[in-house]
Order: sequence, then structure tokens, then C-alpha cells
Amino acid sequence: MDEEKANEIVEKILSGDVKIHKLAEILNNESDAAEVRRRYLERLYSARFDAIRNAAEKINLDDIAKRNTENLIGAVQVPLGFVELIVNNKKYPVFMATTEGRLVAGVNRGASAINKSGGAKTAIINNNMTRSVIIETDGAQQSLEASRYLNSNEGRELLKNEYSKITSHGSMLDVDVYPIGRLLFVRYSADTAAAMGMNMVTIASTNITKALIGKFAERGINMRMISESGNMCTDKKPAMINIINGRGVSVVAEAVIKKEVIEQYFNVDAEAIREINYAKNYIGSSLAGSLGHNAHIANILASTFIAYGQDIAQIVDGVNAFDDVKAMDNGDLYISVYLPALEVGTFGGGTIREAQSELLKASGVYGADDDKGITKQRLAELIASTALAGELNLLAAEAGNELSSAHASIKRGK
Repeated sequence: MDEEKANEIVEKILSGDVKIHKLAEILNNESDAAEVRRRYLERLYSARFDAIRNAAEKINLDDIAKRNTENLIGAVQVPLGFVELIVNNKKYPVFMATTEGRLVAGVNRGASAINKSGGAKTAIINNNMTRSVIIETDGAQQSLEASRYLNSNEGRELLKNEYSKITSHGSMLDVDVYPIGRLLFVRYSADTAAAMGMNMVTIASTNITKALIGKFAERGINMRMISESGNMCTDKKPAMINIINGRGVSVVAEAVIKKEVIEQYFNVDAEAIREINYAKNYIGSSLAGSLGHNAHIANILASTFIAYGQDIAQIVDGVNAFDDVKAMDNGDLYISVYLPALEVGTFGGGTIREAQSELLKASGVYGADDDKGITKQRLAELIASTALAGELNLLAAEAGNELSSAHASIKRGK
């Protein structure tokens, strides 16, 4: 965009004649609109956005504005590393976007130990996305009547039919109903194929609820939906319901680390790792009132979610995870992680962005043509296995009193 024209529009923004959110509409070009926004911010806040400007040239801002982000000024760069893991007898690259020094190195050490012991194995326990709504009735009896209807064969047929009208991807699986006096909390559960599916299930659950209310209106019973999200989903908030019932993909990753591998990589024994897991992850976490019992699974989720274009806020649910460690009689170590609410997808949302789709394809889990959700389950297995590697390494490092020395080796400041 011409510099003089850009500065002229900035003046109009400052005078109130032009609204920032209208720039793309006025200029008919998101790249030009982003440049004007950058200049506006640079002028008003004495800022410089050279790196942001440079990164913006590498991505499709017009497409991003339609799908992902508003008031665009460009993009930020996050350093990207990788580890290689054998999962279910096949080697995969797993990518991690992070600025935390020693994180990738530590996970890589854990991954190397797992690989040398034969790799990680996984099991998918559950696979569904949920959304809850709140319906208001005239009282407890009507709430109970609606609850019974939803749990009847007719009610469940209604759920499936209404869901199929919204999307051909996946299917409605189940419904849990909680009548609380005049309020009825309905928690819908759906298979969303390759997509993480939050928006899909939200639209479907709203339409299903409207159909339900219509059914009862025919009987002369008045109900109304007072919230499309009733916080029993539960989305992006720590919640026991997600631990107990699962949300997204519920997955276990496990490995048996050979005695000689433990000694080679960590210079400790299996019993020391078992002891630190019990004391730290169970006694320490319980004293703190933590819902999850793990060492640092949030690190792995944050870095892989950024790399693979996931909704980063949903690590809140994913980190309520559990480590299980057993020192075996022969000196080997059994270790597993259970993530009951790993909310990921391989198509839609941020997965379609340029760099993120490249990384999904490199790991063999891009879900553009996946109508069965196989790629989503595999991505969950890869992330869980990476979390397993991270937990193994950190527990072993703490058992050997290496944690502070590892962080002290990082260059800090300038």
C-alpha cells in the first residue's frame, strides 16, 4: 500500500472519521487494512512492528480474516522444534512450538528412552465432543418430564435426526440430563469425525433444543432455552465431569522402559522415579487441590497445540491428566499417562493455516478427507505419547536432582 495513503487513513482513524474494524471493507483488501492498523498502533503507542510486518507477508490474511482472527495486524513467530517417537510400532515426527528453553530437549530425551525400549502404546478410551444447554421450565415436574422424554427412544431419535440436519460429519451419540428444579441442564455428546467439533456441536445442540421445546409446546407445556452453553459441557474450565465422563478424545499412552535404558539415559533406577511420581504428582497435587496429577503435561499440550493449530485455551481441560508409574520386579519401569479430555481436531479452525497444515501433513494426521475421525484419534495418540515422554524425562530429572541444573544452563537475557 502507498505510504502516503496509509498515513492519510491513519489520520482519519485518529480523528474518528474511520472505524478500525471497517478498514477491510473500505480498502477491499485485508493486507492493506493490516498495514494501516500497524501504522496506527506504531504512531499512537510509539511501537515498531517490523517483525510482525515481515511475518504477515508469509500468510493469507484475507483467508485468516474470514476464518480465524479479527482486527488483523499480522502474525507472530514461535520457534518450532520436533521430536521423533515410535507410537504403536511406527515412527512419527511430533512438532512443538515453544519459547521455553530445554523443553524440546527434555521431551526428546524421554522420547529416545521410550524408542529404545520399543516405543509407546496407546488406547482410545472415549471419543466425543459435548455441549450443554440450559432450559427453563415452570417447575420440577416439567423438568423431570422433559428429562424422561430425552431419555426415551422417541427422544433419542429426535436427537439423531436433528443432528443429521446440521452436518453429515459424525453423529449424535448420547445425552445426559440434569433436572435442578425449574432448570434443566442438558449435556449433548457427539462424534465430530476429524474436527474438534465445538462449533458443530453448539449449532446442533441449539437446534435440537429448539425442536425439543417445540415438541413440548404441542402438548401445551412452555419451556425456553436460557443459555446455549450451560457450563456443564465443560469447555475451557477445570471440571470433574470431563475427568469422569471424558470430553474430546480420552486416551492412554504407556511404555515399559528397560532397566538398562533408565540407567543409560537418566542415571537413576525405576524405584526412584516411582517414588517421585507418588510424592510429587499424588501427595503434592492432592495437598494443592489439583484436579490433575501430573508433572508438566501443560507444556506439551501448549507447544503441540500451537504447532498443530489447535484451540490453545482447551489445554485447560487437557491438563487434568494422570501419571501412573510402577517399578517392576526386574528393574524395568512401567509408565503411563491418561488424558481424559484431550480436545483436538485435524480439520477446521486453525488446522487450515499454512504452517499448521504442513505440520499435520508431515505427521500424517491432516484430516481434510477424513470422515471417520481416524486422523484426530491418531493426533491424540501422538500428543499423549509426547506427554508421556515429557513426564518420563521430568520425573527422572527430579529423581536425579537435575531440574535446577538443566534450567541454569539456559542463556538468559541478552
